[in-house]
Amino acid sequence: MTDNNEQAQKLIDALAPKIAEAIVPELTAKVEEQIKGVVAKNDELLDKLHNMKKDVDIANSAEQIAKLIADGKIAHGDTAPAKPNQVVISKEDARDVRKYQAAKKQAADAGVDLVIDRG
Repeated sequence: MTDNNEQAQKLIDALAPKIAEAIVPELTAKVEEQIKGVVAKNDELLDKLHNMKKDVDIANSAEQIAKLIADGKIAHGDTAPAKPNQVVISKEDARDVRKYQAAKKQAADAGVDLVIDRG
């Protein structure tokens, strides 16, 4: 019986490297394929998270700007401070006929003064 065990062990020792040679490349390919899938999904989720953060930042900025406009601290489309009783247009925008006329109409409709910010 010991003879059979020794022969079996020799057979195992001889076949093990051959089996490993045949199986390892196949297993490696499958593992790499799964890792690529995980990496792709991770990238997709990180992009979604990044885009969601951008959307939140944009929404927060829009809310802040809307609040400043509503409070009369800035005029729509301007960065210059505006008083509640005036529409402010920048010097550069005042040179554009369309922008000037739009600001003038806005001021007239609101019954307030049009002010050109020279800063």
